[in-house]
Amino acid sequence: MKLLIFLFIFIMYSVQPIYAQSQAFRMSTFLAYHSENILGLKNNLSSSDEGISKFNIKYNIANLESQLALNYDGYNKFTLDGTYLQYTAGIATYGVGAVDRHWSFSKNTSLILSHNARPSKAIYLKLEDRFEYDWLPSKANWSLEMFNGFTEGSLRNNQSMLLGVRAILSPIAGLDFELIQTSQWGGKDYNNGISSLGAALFFETNDSSNANINKMAGFGISYLIPSIKMPLRIYGQTIGEDEAGNLPSCFSYLAGLEWTNAKIMYPTILNIEAIDTRIDTTRNGNCGPHTMYNNNIYKYINYGKTMGTAIDTEGTSLELNVLSKISKTLNIKFSTKSVTINDNNWSGHRLSSKRQSGLMNSLGISWIKDNVILNGDIYNQGFNLNKAGIKTGYGVSFSSSIIF
Repeated sequence: MKLLIFLFIFIMYSVQPIYAQSQAFRMSTFLAYHSENILGLKNNLSSSDEGISKFNIKYNIANLESQLALNYDGYNKFTLDGTYLQYTAGIATYGVGAVDRHWSFSKNTSLILSHNARPSKAIYLKLEDRFEYDWLPSKANWSLEMFNGFTEGSLRNNQSMLLGVRAILSPIAGLDFELIQTSQWGGKDYNNGISSLGAALFFETNDSSNANINKMAGFGISYLIPSIKMPLRIYGQTIGEDEAGNLPSCFSYLAGLEWTNAKIMYPTILNIEAIDTRIDTTRNGNCGPHTMYNNNIYKYINYGKTMGTAIDTEGTSLELNVLSKISKTLNIKFSTKSVTINDNNWSGHRLSSKRQSGLMNSLGISWIKDNVILNGDIYNQGFNLNKAGIKTGYGVSFSSSIIF
């Protein structure tokens, strides 16, 4: 509420003529509906509800940017997800709000922070700059993002804090590296002070007074192979759920290929992606089935949904996506995915009490012209997920987005 009041006062003050030449004002609406639940719904839909509506007001002035996002769905009712206020000075951007983060070079999902769960309310810092050394190419650059916020339900159904850090290094055009870490810390009955914050950010936490902290960390890579006719991008990400000697361990994996052909009659992007969140038992017994996204103190969730990839722990997926542009305004997308959920038959799994496997297929069309986007999809899921309320069957979804 305080943030809303501040944003309102700021916008009212900023519309004075003195700022007229440097201000920008934009509104947008988004409506979406799906008839049946399906794992990992797109278009900002959640498996908890059939539809969602959004109304955004974005206002920029000089180095200050703000967005007021009003969202409504039948499950969460009204939320402010997407609302933020940020200020940029030089290479630094300081902000506060509920920003949706996707930390991966994959366009589909992320092992550590994806669009699967609602965003956390946080303060954040972004740094971005180019390297200015003669021995590096002119396109070499780097960026760093840090945030600290709150998650709901991860600590005995109460709030706890989530600290995230992502650094990206791009030494040459087409080559990118990422280093990522998240730390769940604080909350009821645990230290919420500076010492605990420092441990969550820098230090080993296995054998100390801050042993409650749950860290996940890893790295990713993306490389676009230069080609005039058929550019091919290779990418991957690996994230460790546990910590050993201040380094990640107990890894899950994501890997993909993205091939683009813009020279044919219907320009096409073909993407193949594999994910594996199964973790084998190690010699010291610290890793094993269901290690990923689970901790004896913190659950890696926000409002009941995994903050990483939608298949959750102990799962696999192999996905093929094809996107073709058949005219200036029409795109067609086809997707088929082979999925395994709860491969070890764990009764405590968040999605299903038993192992489930099968195919997920979808066929969609989108119409894009100026500031209007319309989408329609037909989809099918060939397996049940009893804890997520998802059943075998077909469904349809529609969404529309308009920017004023």
